[in-house]
Amino acid sequence: MQPSPHTLIGAQTNFYVEAREQTFDFVLLGQDLRIIATPTEYEWTYGDGTSYGPAPFAGGPLPESRWGEKTATSHVYGATGDVQASVVVHFSGEYSINGGPLVPIDGRASVPSAPQTVSVWRSTSNNVADDCLINPAGYGC
Repeated sequence: MQPSPHTLIGAQTNFYVEAREQTFDFVLLGQDLRIIATPTEYEWTYGDGTSYGPAPFAGGPLPESRWGEKTATSHVYGATGDVQASVVVHFSGEYSINGGPLVPIDGRASVPSAPQTVSVWRSTSNNVADDCLINPAGYGC
């Protein structure tokens, strides 16, 4: 999430997941088995009662200079407080026995992430007339 672990109320918060294809090789009942699991869809739960997905893309990180920019997976929080955001990654699979052709696996595996605490803050700005050198106890000094 960007910014993290804090964000501002009313600002775009960019969410993304780093999920990659995974290959598992092992022996089962004397046979060489290969399973390839590929992430195919993502479902975000933002922790404030809203969610997004399933979507076919994982999003991605932004350079800090672009934080606050709207992305396909970003979210705007409407209230302050701590919320728990998470994502479920759906994987499709294929298998091969003894180096044979890859065969699709029916269905998919849904793998939830551990929840991440998002602290939604608010910011205020004020005009200050005091000169902090003259009045070090003035507002904003």
